[in-house]
Amino acid sequence: MIRDAHKTVVGAIEAALWRAGVRTGSSLLIGLSGGADSVALTYVLVELRERMGLEISAAHLNHRIRGAESDRDEDFVRRMCARLGIELIVERADGLDASTSSANLEERARDARREFLLRVTDRIQADFVALGHHRDDQAETVLMRLMRGAGAAGMAAMAERGPGRLIRPMLSQSRAEIRDYLGARGISFVEDSSNSSRDILRNRIRAELIPMLERDYAPGLGERLVELAGEMRSLDDLVTAIAARELDAMRVGGGALDVSGFGAINRAVQPAAIRLYLAEWMGSLRRISRAHIEAVRALILEGGPSNSIDLPGGWRAAREYNLFRLVNAHERKARAPAFSAAIAADGITIIEAVGFKFEASTIAAADASMPDGLSVAMFDADKIADTGLVARNFMNGDRIHPMGMRGTRKVQDVFVDRKLPRARREGFPVVTVGDAIAWIPGLARADCALVTKATETVLRVEASEIAA
Repeated sequence: MIRDAHKTVVGAIEAALWRAGVRTGSSLLIGLSGGADSVALTYVLVELRERMGLEISAAHLNHRIRGAESDRDEDFVRRMCARLGIELIVERADGLDASTSSANLEERARDARREFLLRVTDRIQADFVALGHHRDDQAETVLMRLMRGAGAAGMAAMAERGPGRLIRPMLSQSRAEIRDYLGARGISFVEDSSNSSRDILRNRIRAELIPMLERDYAPGLGERLVELAGEMRSLDDLVTAIAARELDAMRVGGGALDVSGFGAINRAVQPAAIRLYLAEWMGSLRRISRAHIEAVRALILEGGPSNSIDLPGGWRAAREYNLFRLVNAHERKARAPAFSAAIAADGITIIEAVGFKFEASTIAAADASMPDGLSVAMFDADKIADTGLVARNFMNGDRIHPMGMRGTRKVQDVFVDRKLPRARREGFPVVTVGDAIAWIPGLARADCALVTKATETVLRVEASEIAA
């Protein structure tokens, strides 16, 4: 029995490591609390160290929220790692107020631990961060997320690998199997007294709800919740892969998305594409709920020409016409740089500050053909010989005399009519001949230096945006 418990746990963890991509020479940082799960993981990895050629180190964060018990845990892991010959990185947390409500304190402690582990991982350049989550943790997570109204992605719960360098090699093992392994080898560990607190939802689910449901309504519920998580993980992986392709097709540069075709995307794929985009910019989806994802989806599908919603962490999701982007509301809005550049009569003029390129050539009028659109403008070269063309930034009060119209219009009104997002207007170039605006690339051509039957030489200019 003792031998079986040892063989089962070690074999399962070794197989999980290979599935997660751990190979000979890989370096692993273990998140070591001193509790049964992380201690068992550490001992198994030490046993596999030589066989798999692993480099192992451990990290422990003393939250300092349980007084002497927190210091006891730190002392325990220090002695344990010294005995096993493992490098241990220890840090003591500041700023965690133990008087905070239990639920908030648990979340803040979890966030602090994750940030600490990722920071240490970067510092020592470890390939993976190994965590001690097991099968019972998975069942509790699925049920807790179901109660909170999670969608398909939330029901997928924890993966053996990811996000990033996180791996969970014990997800196939139950709490009982892990305790049997520790008992079989006579390995000691410490107990966290907060795990018995009924103020914490996960503890109540573990100690009260799941046992009651299995006893009175659904025997074997925990195992079925784990199976559900596995199925939802496979489905979520498929939907996420499809969403990634859809997201790439929407990218238009500068971090913006063209969402004009978003409504045609399958309803199951839309939230996944939003999650990918938010995670890309925000770094993670922590604090982003299903309600937030649905609010962003509604903004994209039903938002007016200029609308936005606030998201956690100081982020704002904004839609302007067919463009959608995420901006950090805590950062001061950067003003577009002022610029003024003469456009070369032959060759390429690049204005890097705003990502525009002008390509010009001087040709005989007989060889010139009418432009296909407003991204190309034709000028009578003789009429601009004295001044040339100058590209400068738009300024409030600018007016243009559009070709074929009486009087002038505000350039601002042209921007609105052509649905140019507000964020782009300040740095958008206008092309002038002397004091007059002759062309707004892609948007409007003025009644200025036009090509006529009397024109002998034409200056042809094509404007295009370049990647940031």
